[in-house]
Amino acid sequence: MKRSLILGIILITLFAIWFTCRSRPVPITDGQNGNQKEPALVSSLQSGERISSMDQTQSRRQPLVQMKEKPYVVDYAALSRSLENPPYEYRGSDDGNGRVIDKEGKVLMESGKEIVISGAVVGPNREHVLVNGSEGKNFVLTPATGGKLKLPVYPLGANMFPLDWDWIGEQSLLGKSGIERLGPDGKPVKTDDNVAESKLYVYDLKTQQLSEVALPDKFTHAVFGVMEVIPDGHVHLALEGSEYKIWCKITTP
Repeated sequence: MKRSLILGIILITLFAIWFTCRSRPVPITDGQNGNQKEPALVSSLQSGERISSMDQTQSRRQPLVQMKEKPYVVDYAALSRSLENPPYEYRGSDDGNGRVIDKEGKVLMESGKEIVISGAVVGPNREHVLVNGSEGKNFVLTPATGGKLKLPVYPLGANMFPLDWDWIGEQSLLGKSGIERLGPDGKPVKTDDNVAESKLYVYDLKTQQLSEVALPDKFTHAVFGVMEVIPDGHVHLALEGSEYKIWCKITTP
């Protein structure tokens, strides 16, 4: 009799615990609205992962910066003077062990598991260094503080090319990318003519925000080339296989 009573009490207790757990509210980790999901996309973007096609709706909400056509003449002499005696520079070697050093020869960054360094460009304010690597892996160094920022590898969207960077301002970079051309099988084609649409982006170092560049209204061509990028915000665009070229100015964030 006692054994049956004890067994009944145990069963009742277990049922009460199970019911309590089932009734407890589940914490919401994705935020209260759709906008809260954006950081997850940015996180995957900065880790170098491609964004799947189901994320296209999110990618269309990517912020835009404006580009306007503007006559421009490059002062190459002034540009050359601004690049003289850089405080940091790239040093290559026969073994492929590229490195970035300061004037005293101190190594700020060198090739390793996270990046194979192929070049480095000092920023317009001479406080930052854009470190170029293979497979879209790039960093920005701030030697004065020891800061090292990994740049996004791919923009938001499906079938995108890795981003290629240039300085477009003291605290901003221009990223060149595009959408891969797909074959009848739905896979990217493996030919020289593999760009379906060219894309430009601006990355703000202060906010770490990636924004897509809205091209001038009259520039409606899907595929174009970038001939020159000037650190003062001017970009020289050209159509592939054409003599049509225009200078544009980007309004950075």
